[in-house]
Amino acid sequence: MHIVVCMKQVPRDNSVKINADLSINAEGIEQIMNLFDEYAVEEALQWNEKLGGKVTVLSLGPDEWKDQIRRALAMGATDSLLLNDPSFAKLDVLGAAKAVAAAIKKLGDVDLVIAGRNSTDDESGAFGPALARALGWAQLTYVGKFLDISDSAKKIVVERHLEEQIETVEAGLPVVATVVKDINEPRYPSLLRIKKVAKVEIPTWGAADLGVSADGTAASITARVPPPPRPKGELVEGADGAEKVRKLVDKLMENQVI
Repeated sequence: MHIVVCMKQVPRDNSVKINADLSINAEGIEQIMNLFDEYAVEEALQWNEKLGGKVTVLSLGPDEWKDQIRRALAMGATDSLLLNDPSFAKLDVLGAAKAVAAAIKKLGDVDLVIAGRNSTDDESGAFGPALARALGWAQLTYVGKFLDISDSAKKIVVERHLEEQIETVEAGLPVVATVVKDINEPRYPSLLRIKKVAKVEIPTWGAADLGVSADGTAASITARVPPPPRPKGELVEGADGAEKVRKLVDKLMENQVI
């Protein structure tokens, strides 16, 4: 069983700035593994201990992201891969998904991809579904529990933890699954393992290795600006509650709300 975990490095807090070129400026802010991806790594490791095989941590970003990849290796991941190319610098979520899909196809023997339900910097939650679409695989989002993974039968059964219900879903492998918080308790890597992987070389593939280009991967971000502020509300004055209600109803009718 070959499980790939998609991991992103994010700022520890969201006090970031937007540069003139629309890129995110997180200078001076500590970079950590995305919270939801940490749950994904742990889930992959637990199933790897049951089924055997390997766990590859895959990330798309600059060389600085190797620190968090090594953290995943210290947790127990067996393999790693960084996608780093100047043409990847401004990819949107769809572009990133297409580049990662190209890498997974090149790996060739992947049975399951696990990622966090969203990253804590952009909060879009679109990467997992976009990756599944790029691969042509089924997607299982908001997974709160993996009930069964059968390598021989090539199927997976999970619980999807939605707002008002829990769905039990079965799908054929390979699939892309995104996990929610508290699906498990991520382990702390031991000091010995941290030292062991400190100088491990992280394999790196660029656009040429994947056979993709910036134009062929996706459009870059064209705008990233704060939304306009909400207009201030209006207080309805009145001598008592009944008068305030009458004035409120009149105002709603005047604005054709009711």
